[in-house]
Amino acid sequence: MTTRAPYLNTRYGGYFHREVPAEDAELSHVGPDTPCGEYLRRFWQPICFSDELKDLPHRVKILGEELVVFRDRSGVVGLLELHCPHRGASLEYGLIDATGIRCCYHGWLFAVDGTILQTPGEPAHSTLKDRLCHGAYPTHEYAGIVFAYMGPPDLQPSFPVYDSFRRPGYRLVPGPKYSWPCNWLQTMENAVDPAHTAFLHTIVSGAQFTEEFGVLPELEFTGTPVGISTLARGGWDRMSGRGWSKPFCQTCSKWPRSGRPATRNMRSAVRC
Repeated sequence: MTTRAPYLNTRYGGYFHREVPAEDAELSHVGPDTPCGEYLRRFWQPICFSDELKDLPHRVKILGEELVVFRDRSGVVGLLELHCPHRGASLEYGLIDATGIRCCYHGWLFAVDGTILQTPGEPAHSTLKDRLCHGAYPTHEYAGIVFAYMGPPDLQPSFPVYDSFRRPGYRLVPGPKYSWPCNWLQTMENAVDPAHTAFLHTIVSGAQFTEEFGVLPELEFTGTPVGISTLARGGWDRMSGRGWSKPFCQTCSKWPRSGRPATRNMRSAVRC
């Protein structure tokens, strides 16, 4: 764990607060063989929007890994290691085939599960394609988003479908796509902070959601055995009896003996 900067208790004390704490790599790094990276690989992760998969392969970087995602001509989605195992060419420039993706360099053909289907240029008696595979991950499409499981194959969980995904009278659709130059922990810390919406998203920038968010809400925090729950109430009009509440529940279970951690994220804003 990193050492945080000391608290100041004197005016004009900047001199005593010059050192910048080192990055907490144990929590913020998510590449292969990192503690947090291995934990996050136990869950289905969003990869891209379904409508991004058209005639060309789509390059992505997920959990520090360079990958290519595509939809073959039969409609099946594949997620493979970016570089062809033959000569290292990028499959970002590959040709989408009826049964997979073909490398642009020597035409090797890979199925969505990493099976090597064809090896043009190899001798007729070559058994390379029968003995080897290319790196691939399982995918699942749900509500316009492609998800992938990137953890140990023997620990792959079922894709979770929560009750909040299936509310009568509502249709679940993907939101906007953002690219933020920060690690996952900074984004999640922001999401569970209900006070910043009043200033950042309303008072400072103008109402980005609704004017009622400009009132600093009353906050409730509840610790649970597996995480934290927050409830923000604000914008309440005693005359009309109307206002808003924004519940947020973030839970991350400890790893059970089966090695299959479970998580649930649910964020919603409702008018009362």
